[in-house]
Amino acid sequence: MTSSPQDGADPQRHNALRTALILFAVVVLVFIGVIVRTLVASPDLVTALEAHNTLYFEEPRPVPSVELIDHNGVTIQTGELNDGRWRLINFGYTFCPDICPTNMADLANAYRDLTEAGLNEQLDVWMITVDPARDSAARLAQYVPFFHPDFLGLTGDENNAIQPLARQLNTVFYPEGDGDVYTVAHSDNLAVLNPEGEYVALIRPPHAPEQYREVMRLLIEND
Repeated sequence: MTSSPQDGADPQRHNALRTALILFAVVVLVFIGVIVRTLVASPDLVTALEAHNTLYFEEPRPVPSVELIDHNGVTIQTGELNDGRWRLINFGYTFCPDICPTNMADLANAYRDLTEAGLNEQLDVWMITVDPARDSAARLAQYVPFFHPDFLGLTGDENNAIQPLARQLNTVFYPEGDGDVYTVAHSDNLAVLNPEGEYVALIRPPHAPEQYREVMRLLIEND
Protein backbone atom coordinates (compact mmCIF):
# COMPACT_ATOMS: atom_id res chain seq x y z
CA MET A 1 0.00 0.00 0.00
CA THR A 2 1.43 3.37 -1.00
CA SER A 3 0.92 6.66 0.83
CA SER A 4 -0.30 9.78 -0.91
CA PRO A 5 1.55 13.15 -0.72
CA GLN A 6 -1.26 14.41 1.53
CA ASP A 7 -0.40 11.80 4.20
CA GLY A 8 3.01 13.44 4.80
CA ALA A 9 1.61 16.95 4.57
CA ASP A 10 -0.84 16.54 7.47
CA PRO A 11 1.84 16.15 10.20
CA GLN A 12 3.74 19.07 8.67
CA ARG A 13 0.66 21.27 8.78
CA HIS A 14 0.02 20.17 12.36
CA ASN A 15 3.57 21.04 13.42
CA ALA A 16 3.41 24.40 11.66
CA LEU A 17 0.10 25.21 13.36
CA ARG A 18 1.47 24.22 16.77
CA THR A 19 4.56 26.39 16.22
CA ALA A 20 2.40 29.33 15.18
CA LEU A 21 0.22 28.95 18.28
CA ILE A 22 3.27 28.82 20.54
CA LEU A 23 4.72 31.95 18.94
CA PHE A 24 1.37 33.72 19.28
CA ALA A 25 1.19 32.79 22.97
CA VAL A 26 4.72 34.12 23.54
CA VAL A 27 3.84 37.42 21.83
CA VAL A 28 0.69 37.75 23.96
CA LEU A 29 2.64 37.11 27.18
CA VAL A 30 5.28 39.67 26.23
CA PHE A 31 2.57 42.21 25.42
CA ILE A 32 0.84 41.60 28.75
CA GLY A 33 4.17 42.00 30.53
CA VAL A 34 4.76 45.36 28.86
CA ILE A 35 1.28 46.55 29.82
CA VAL A 36 1.70 45.45 33.44
CA ARG A 37 5.11 47.11 33.64
CA THR A 38 3.61 50.31 32.26
CA LEU A 39 0.66 50.38 34.65
CA VAL A 40 2.34 49.19 37.82
CA ALA A 41 5.56 50.72 39.10
CA SER A 42 8.13 48.26 40.35
CA PRO A 43 8.54 48.16 44.14
CA ASP A 44 12.22 48.95 43.63
CA LEU A 45 11.38 52.23 41.87
CA VAL A 46 8.88 53.28 44.53
CA THR A 47 11.34 52.47 47.31
CA ALA A 48 14.21 54.25 45.57
CA LEU A 49 12.11 57.39 45.11
CA GLU A 50 10.94 57.28 48.72
CA ALA A 51 14.61 57.27 49.76
CA HIS A 52 14.83 60.68 48.06
CA ASN A 53 11.71 61.96 49.84
CA THR A 54 9.64 61.66 46.69
CA LEU A 55 6.09 60.37 46.51
CA TYR A 56 5.34 58.36 43.36
CA PHE A 57 1.76 57.98 42.13
CA GLU A 58 1.32 54.50 40.69
CA GLU A 59 -1.86 55.79 39.05
CA PRO A 60 -0.86 59.04 37.28
CA ARG A 61 -3.04 62.03 38.10
CA PRO A 62 -4.56 64.31 35.46
CA VAL A 63 -3.38 67.88 35.07
CA PRO A 64 -6.00 70.61 34.62
CA SER A 65 -5.97 72.21 31.20
CA VAL A 66 -4.99 75.85 31.71
CA GLU A 67 -3.23 78.47 29.63
CA LEU A 68 0.24 79.68 30.60
CA ILE A 69 2.62 82.13 28.93
CA ASP A 70 6.33 81.31 28.92
CA HIS A 71 9.07 83.90 29.24
CA ASN A 72 9.44 83.96 25.44
CA GLY A 73 5.80 84.99 25.07
CA VAL A 74 4.68 81.56 23.81
CA THR A 75 1.29 80.25 24.95
CA ILE A 76 1.31 76.77 26.51
CA GLN A 77 -1.77 74.65 27.14
CA THR A 78 -1.12 72.28 30.03
CA GLY A 79 -3.69 69.87 28.64
CA GLU A 80 -1.49 69.33 25.58
CA LEU A 81 1.77 68.23 27.19
CA ASN A 82 1.75 64.66 25.87
CA ASP A 83 4.78 65.35 23.70
CA GLY A 84 7.16 62.74 25.10
CA ARG A 85 9.04 65.04 27.48
CA TRP A 86 9.38 64.96 31.25
CA ARG A 87 8.70 68.20 33.14
CA LEU A 88 10.09 69.16 36.52
CA ILE A 89 7.98 72.01 37.88
CA ASN A 90 9.00 74.44 40.58
CA PHE A 91 6.60 77.09 41.88
CA GLY A 92 8.31 80.32 42.92
CA TYR A 93 8.64 84.02 42.18
CA THR A 94 11.35 86.48 41.26
CA PHE A 95 11.04 88.62 44.41
CA CYS A 96 11.49 85.56 46.64
CA PRO A 97 14.31 86.34 49.10
CA ASP A 98 15.64 82.87 49.87
CA ILE A 99 13.96 79.54 49.03
CA CYS A 100 13.30 80.20 45.33
CA PRO A 101 16.83 81.20 44.27
CA THR A 102 18.26 78.34 46.32
CA ASN A 103 15.95 75.84 44.64
CA MET A 104 16.74 77.24 41.20
CA ALA A 105 20.49 77.02 41.83
CA ASP A 106 20.11 73.42 43.04
CA LEU A 107 18.03 72.58 39.97
CA ALA A 108 20.73 74.05 37.74
CA ASN A 109 23.40 71.90 39.38
CA ALA A 110 21.24 68.79 39.01
CA TYR A 111 20.44 69.65 35.39
CA ARG A 112 24.13 69.94 34.55
CA ASP A 113 24.70 66.46 36.00
CA LEU A 114 21.77 65.09 33.99
CA THR A 115 23.21 66.76 30.89
CA GLU A 116 26.51 64.93 31.40
CA ALA A 117 24.52 61.68 31.62
CA GLY A 118 22.65 62.50 28.40
CA LEU A 119 19.26 62.69 30.14
CA ASN A 120 18.55 66.39 29.75
CA GLU A 121 17.24 65.99 26.20
CA GLN A 122 14.10 64.37 27.61
CA LEU A 123 13.55 66.96 30.34
CA ASP A 124 12.14 70.47 30.69
CA VAL A 125 12.58 72.44 33.92
CA TRP A 126 9.89 75.03 34.63
CA MET A 127 9.44 77.75 37.20
CA ILE A 128 5.79 78.80 37.39
CA THR A 129 5.36 82.09 39.19
CA VAL A 130 3.13 82.40 42.24
CA ASP A 131 3.28 86.19 41.87
CA PRO A 132 1.83 86.90 38.42
CA ALA A 133 0.97 90.48 39.38
CA ARG A 134 4.67 91.36 39.40
CA ASP A 135 6.24 88.54 37.39
CA SER A 136 5.61 89.42 33.77
CA ALA A 137 7.01 87.29 30.96
CA ALA A 138 9.72 89.93 30.47
CA ARG A 139 10.75 89.81 34.13
CA LEU A 140 10.82 86.01 34.10
CA ALA A 141 13.00 86.17 30.98
CA GLN A 142 15.59 88.11 32.98
CA TYR A 143 15.39 85.87 36.05
CA VAL A 144 14.90 82.23 35.08
CA PRO A 145 17.58 81.79 32.36
CA PHE A 146 20.12 83.32 34.74
CA PHE A 147 20.17 79.96 36.52
CA HIS A 148 20.28 77.94 33.29
CA PRO A 149 19.51 78.98 29.70
CA ASP A 150 17.39 75.85 29.16
CA PHE A 151 15.03 76.66 32.03
CA LEU A 152 11.62 78.13 31.29
CA GLY A 153 9.66 80.66 33.35
CA LEU A 154 5.88 80.76 33.07
CA THR A 155 3.11 83.07 34.16
CA GLY A 156 -0.64 83.26 33.63
CA ASP A 157 -3.92 84.31 35.16
CA GLU A 158 -3.74 83.67 38.89
CA ASN A 159 -7.34 82.59 39.47
CA ASN A 160 -8.03 80.75 36.22
CA ALA A 161 -4.66 79.15 35.57
CA ILE A 162 -1.99 79.21 38.25
CA GLN A 163 -4.12 78.52 41.33
CA PRO A 164 -6.00 75.49 39.91
CA LEU A 165 -2.77 74.05 38.50
CA ALA A 166 -0.90 74.59 41.76
CA ARG A 167 -3.66 72.96 43.81
CA GLN A 168 -3.61 69.86 41.62
CA LEU A 169 0.18 69.70 41.97
CA ASN A 170 -0.01 69.90 45.78
CA THR A 171 1.18 73.49 46.06
CA VAL A 172 -0.47 76.24 48.10
CA PHE A 173 0.44 79.92 47.91
CA TYR A 174 -0.90 83.23 49.22
CA PRO A 175 0.42 86.79 49.64
CA GLU A 176 1.62 88.15 52.97
CA GLY A 177 1.79 91.90 53.51
CA ASP A 178 -0.05 94.99 52.30
CA GLY A 179 0.18 97.20 49.26
CA ASP A 180 3.01 96.82 46.78
CA VAL A 181 5.46 95.50 49.35
CA TYR A 182 4.63 91.89 50.09
CA THR A 183 5.98 88.38 49.99
CA VAL A 184 4.25 85.22 48.80
CA ALA A 185 4.13 82.23 51.11
CA HIS A 186 4.17 78.99 49.15
CA SER A 187 4.75 75.26 49.47
CA ASP A 188 8.27 74.03 48.83
CA ASN A 189 7.25 71.00 46.77
CA LEU A 190 8.20 70.23 43.18
CA ALA A 191 6.00 68.30 40.77
CA VAL A 192 6.98 65.91 37.99
CA LEU A 193 4.89 65.36 34.86
CA ASN A 194 5.52 62.26 32.74
CA PRO A 195 5.88 62.25 28.92
CA GLU A 196 2.10 61.87 28.63
CA GLY A 197 1.59 65.12 30.55
CA GLU A 198 0.34 63.40 33.71
CA TYR A 199 1.30 64.18 37.30
CA VAL A 200 3.36 61.24 38.58
CA ALA A 201 5.63 62.39 41.42
CA LEU A 202 5.86 64.93 44.23
CA ILE A 203 9.36 65.90 45.38
CA ARG A 204 9.26 67.05 49.00
CA PRO A 205 11.78 69.04 51.05
CA PRO A 206 14.49 69.11 52.20
CA HIS A 207 15.92 69.61 48.73
CA ALA A 208 19.41 69.23 47.29
CA PRO A 209 20.91 68.89 43.80
CA GLU A 210 21.49 65.17 44.42
CA GLN A 211 17.81 64.67 45.19
CA TYR A 212 16.64 66.29 41.95
CA ARG A 213 19.28 64.46 39.91
CA GLU A 214 18.54 61.01 41.29
CA VAL A 215 14.76 61.38 41.16
CA MET A 216 14.78 62.40 37.51
CA ARG A 217 17.37 59.76 36.61
CA LEU A 218 15.25 57.04 38.20
CA LEU A 219 12.06 58.21 36.50
CA ILE A 220 13.59 58.65 33.05
CA GLU A 221 15.58 55.41 33.08
CA ASN A 222 12.58 53.38 34.32
CA ASP A 223 10.13 54.84 31.83
